[in-house]
Amino acid sequence: MKKRLRRGVVPVLLGAASLLLVAGCGPEDEADTGAAGRPSSAAAGDASTTPEATSPVSPSGSSSRPGSSSLSGAPSSSARPSPSVSAPASASPTRPAWPRVTFARLSFETPPGWTLTRSGEHGACLQPVSRAGLPKVFGCAGIAVLTGSIPGNELSPYEARQPGGWYAATDVQPCPVGGLRADGSLNGITGGSSSPPVESGLRPVGDRKAAYDRWTATCASGYRFSPQAWYLPVSRVLFLDYTGHPETGRVLGSVRFPG
Repeated sequence: MKKRLRRGVVPVLLGAASLLLVAGCGPEDEADTGAAGRPSSAAAGDASTTPEATSPVSPSGSSSRPGSSSLSGAPSSSARPSPSVSAPASASPTRPAWPRVTFARLSFETPPGWTLTRSGEHGACLQPVSRAGLPKVFGCAGIAVLTGSIPGNELSPYEARQPGGWYAATDVQPCPVGGLRADGSLNGITGGSSSPPVESGLRPVGDRKAAYDRWTATCASGYRFSPQAWYLPVSRVLFLDYTGHPETGRVLGSVRFPG
């Protein structure tokens, strides 16, 4: 039920409005407001918001929302799904810069002791040079970078929030750790290859926002891991961290876009 304004209140309101017009408002952040200046769902991290808008980053390097801790990625037969990765900024006066590499028209930092292994025109893996014994999924022991026609679940086109979007295969793949069980049978990936994400939203990649998804997966041996994906639909680039690496956040934060 609307209340009527008493006489004498209207002049006060008009005077306050005049002061606001004189003072003016600062420029609005494209990532946090809609076309009419109203807060958009991107500011609240709504997964339905179109990704790859500019993502504000705080001086400490984390996004404007509270971030999550980095992944450890240490293999274990009873490993629990790792927490999601936040993406800190790459440069800091207190730490040395990492060398940069370019792929899919994007440049990003390479952790010390890592290298970019290319597999054709549309795929690459940023991974340690010495990777014997490290968990591997689809032959990648680090961060997969895909572009062009990106395969998703069972080789269908990749989409954000896709069930099993990380599983680009039509057969049973070996577990990231230990391809064979004690009895000689295949220690394959038995769960999570077609399950929906357990977490979705928008996460920063460089100065933009990516469609983020995290799944859980299991092997016949009981080993569990949490594949994570950052998808940039405008740039048509997908970053995949299958098993979790503490370097992933800094790599994503260091991404620079063309232009």
